[in-house]
Amino acid sequence: MAKERLIMDVDPGIDDSLAILLALKSPEIIVEGITVVSGNVELHQATKNAMKAVDMSGAWETKVYKGMALPLVKEYIDATDTHGTDGIGENYFPVPSRTHEEEHAVDFILNTVRNNPGEVTLLALGPLTNIAAAIEKDVETMRKVKKLVLMGGTARHQGNCSAVAEYNFWVDPHAAEILFSSGIEVTMVGLDVTHKIVLTPNLRELINQFNNELSRYIFNITQFYVDFHWQQERTLGCVINDPLAVAILVNPSLAQTRDAHVDIVTEGKAEGQSLVDFGGVWTDGKTNAKVCMDVDARKFFELFLGRLFPEHADDIELVLEKQCFK
Repeated sequence: MAKERLIMDVDPGIDDSLAILLALKSPEIIVEGITVVSGNVELHQATKNAMKAVDMSGAWETKVYKGMALPLVKEYIDATDTHGTDGIGENYFPVPSRTHEEEHAVDFILNTVRNNPGEVTLLALGPLTNIAAAIEKDVETMRKVKKLVLMGGTARHQGNCSAVAEYNFWVDPHAAEILFSSGIEVTMVGLDVTHKIVLTPNLRELINQFNNELSRYIFNITQFYVDFHWQQERTLGCVINDPLAVAILVNPSLAQTRDAHVDIVTEGKAEGQSLVDFGGVWTDGKTNAKVCMDVDARKFFELFLGRLFPEHADDIELVLEKQCFK
């Protein structure tokens, strides 16, 4: 089976960092490069966090590209209240020894797709500013992506930045609107499914018990996230949104999707809302997205933990047997 050639567009962020680890440790995926956008934290810090995650994965050859520092129109608002002032749980790791590439992220995306038409998948885990900038620069090249999978939006679940808006779409709604209007078909992995992916205290303690460099990194960066979830919503554990999008690329059977037409609200009280019209009822049957509506959370954690800690397969299975999944 051919491997998935992937560009990851990220804004690390705790869960982005976990997604990078999963992608780089999944043999089904070849990560052509990691592009960074301002989102959970500003661009410079997010780039350092991406490089740290690459270092922790051991895939040192993976290149990182800096992209757009500000949303297209809207004033930039970070998510440091959720991820910490450094974006990864206020651990303040030393600056990585590696450096990012000189090529701009938008140019890297376009050049890679242009040179490999129909062969490169884009995985967008942050605000869609880099993707929209690439579309505005050369939409015909962007229509040659193999597929585009994103973590963002919500169809039926409540938003996490307002009653109706998910953060990635809310922070740059104009970029999301450009993507969904571009003719590129999207798989949307939104809050409808990611809210079921909870790294519970038991699973987090399992990781802690593995007691190696990678497990300590994951345990440490997620502590701030755990505290945030408890303070905000009395959830024990933390929702790790972004790794689910990687897992669905590896194993599409994890999620059930519905065809829909998605439009984005760009201003007003519902700013950032994804208007999801299942089946294109209001668009004469035209659809532009596959929207994930259900997920097998246990199978996700089998994949996630199994890829990151394959040497502990028996212990992972033992603990998952005792875990209660929604």
